[in-house]
Amino acid sequence: MGNNDKVAVYKSKAPYNFIGLEDFILDRCSDIEKFSMHDRYYENLKSGNIQYEIEVITPLHISAGKKESNNEKDDEEENTGKNELFKNPIGQYVIPGNTIRGLTRYNASIFSFASVINKPKEKNDIENRRFYYRTFASKDINIKKWYSDTVGIKPRLREGFRYSILERVQAGYIRKRGEEYVIIPAVKIGNKDENRMQSYTSIHEWELRKLNVEGIYYLYKDNIKKEDYKDGSKLSKSENKDYRPYSKEIRYNVDNGKAKIDINGKFKGMLANSNYINGKRHHYLIFEEDKNSTEIIVSKNLAELYTEDLEYTHKCNAASKEIYEGKEYYALPEEGEVKPVFFVKEGDKLIFGFTPYLRIPAEGDIYGGIPEVHKNYTGTDFVDAMFGWKNFRTKLSFLDAVCENSSPEITKEYEMMLAEPKPSWYKGYLKQRKDTLESYCTEAYEIRGRKFYWMKESLDIQGMEEQGNNKKLITKMKCYAENTKFLGKVKFENLTDEELGLLIYSLKQGDTEGYFNLGKGKPYGFGKCRIRILGLFVEDIKEKYTSFDADYPRQEKTDSYVEAFKKYIIEHYRKKVNSVNEIISYREFELSKKVLKNSECRYMKVSEFAQRAELPTLEDAVQESGDVVSTKMKGTKGKYDNHNAKHDERKNYEKSNKQHNNKGYFNKQGKNRDNSNSTKSENLNTEAFSKLKDFKFDNDSK
Repeated sequence: MGNNDKVAVYKSKAPYNFIGLEDFILDRCSDIEKFSMHDRYYENLKSGNIQYEIEVITPLHISAGKKESNNEKDDEEENTGKNELFKNPIGQYVIPGNTIRGLTRYNASIFSFASVINKPKEKNDIENRRFYYRTFASKDINIKKWYSDTVGIKPRLREGFRYSILERVQAGYIRKRGEEYVIIPAVKIGNKDENRMQSYTSIHEWELRKLNVEGIYYLYKDNIKKEDYKDGSKLSKSENKDYRPYSKEIRYNVDNGKAKIDINGKFKGMLANSNYINGKRHHYLIFEEDKNSTEIIVSKNLAELYTEDLEYTHKCNAASKEIYEGKEYYALPEEGEVKPVFFVKEGDKLIFGFTPYLRIPAEGDIYGGIPEVHKNYTGTDFVDAMFGWKNFRTKLSFLDAVCENSSPEITKEYEMMLAEPKPSWYKGYLKQRKDTLESYCTEAYEIRGRKFYWMKESLDIQGMEEQGNNKKLITKMKCYAENTKFLGKVKFENLTDEELGLLIYSLKQGDTEGYFNLGKGKPYGFGKCRIRILGLFVEDIKEKYTSFDADYPRQEKTDSYVEAFKKYIIEHYRKKVNSVNEIISYREFELSKKVLKNSECRYMKVSEFAQRAELPTLEDAVQESGDVVSTKMKGTKGKYDNHNAKHDERKNYEKSNKQHNNKGYFNKQGKNRDNSNSTKSENLNTEAFSKLKDFKFDNDSK
């Protein structure tokens, strides 16, 4: 391939996209006393119920949840992801009311411009988190440079082997002391080859084999030869399947500024190595403790941030805080335990971990990309007023939607690998408005908004097959067959006309045809349903309490209430509009209901995440098909023609030069501790380091 050949980088694909957050919150009422309405009914407010029908379009699974059992067989079945369909206490097949409530609340949040954060009400529709990255091999030049600058990556060549040094990374030993952890730096030795002082050194595995070092795990099988370490294909075939991360005390001597392992050596250090990756060649010798150095305090806050990343990368159980089997190497030390550690320390700044190629926290977190109006909101919006909050109970009661057929048709068991959206994937979760990719380290970055799953043309069987057949990750699930129907009811009390209009509008999916996704397997096209309102019944409060007539609910039409709500929005929106359809978030909601081809909205393979650029905007995803060239990430060689990228229409509706709370990591260690709940989820953007079997790096230490 010549230097002038063009290698295009394409935009990403995903089964989901986002409806943007408005830079505007519609305040419902600032006087909280006006919401003390649960003690009695009001004649000028509406109470009653809405009855509706849900029809299943593609197989639907509503999980019965995990079964609690001491039976090993039951536990084994649960581990394979075998899920039964949900039933209520009397054995009826139902869609739980809370499921419908969540769907309706999500829609109402969009239609009523509700806040996603409200600290006084303990409302966190979007959880905060700061993400860690190890992006030394990223094709995104910006975040690769950020990582390289942070750890100080410099390429070197020694004895025919290419490797890298990390100028800013030092090593030491970490202990637990009370609620904190303490790092004692290792001594530094002058290395003439690299013209620097260092507290650890990398040792090629072949050197360890020559020394016949025992009690450690080798990355490759015993029959490997020296020249094989230069051949990636031979290395791959020689992987030691029994390898696991380790650390071991070892003695060494120092000769002419260079440390050499010697079982009778004068000094005592530790030999350590983290996870295997294809092509990795080096282990690490950490020198002895520097008794004269100043200890480094790892604060409780920073230790918690590190632990959260272990949870995020499936090394630690989020509920029990216990380290998973085989991941003990990455755990913080217990009382009385000493572990080798690597770190970058400058002034008050500290990053640490258990491999020289540290996972580094981004400069900003999720909340740094949320409009200030959401972060600072303390009032009461429509969603709060109707759905309630911790200290104010809801005005709505969603009953279970009961299956019309007591013995519905149940499909065969489907098998699939259920992935989970990961906000660390900045190419998809952040707006990409500049010439290069924006990340959580970019100035004034913004999140894309509220996530939704596309509706697919049919079950995506091919997509399920492409995701692999790892039995540990496979979920098996039975489903309701197509055309299954459920009847549900929502009770409401003391709603204004516009509030009732919002409830109706949100339940019936706005001005669309009523299609929506529900249950498990949405990325593969499962759970496509259609909702139809059967009747609106409003109580005549005076008749209810002044007569013996049981026929006090009056059936009414829904249109007048929906129009009352729309009129309220038109009158109170931040700028003058003649119709709600002129508002970008309403238009985006309708776009979110478009049915896309399966091939255009399926999960990418793990290897594709590093190769592809940004996720298309919602508008582009609907209008474009096939692979679309991105202008935000360069190809492997040469340059390619500028692509006429489409601009996000939202720019015309947003205020310019918005400033966000984008404090650097070292100025704001840790996230808002009030929002510490996390989703157990593997980081697709950074899992490449533990699954780099498809990649090869020329300038990095192996």
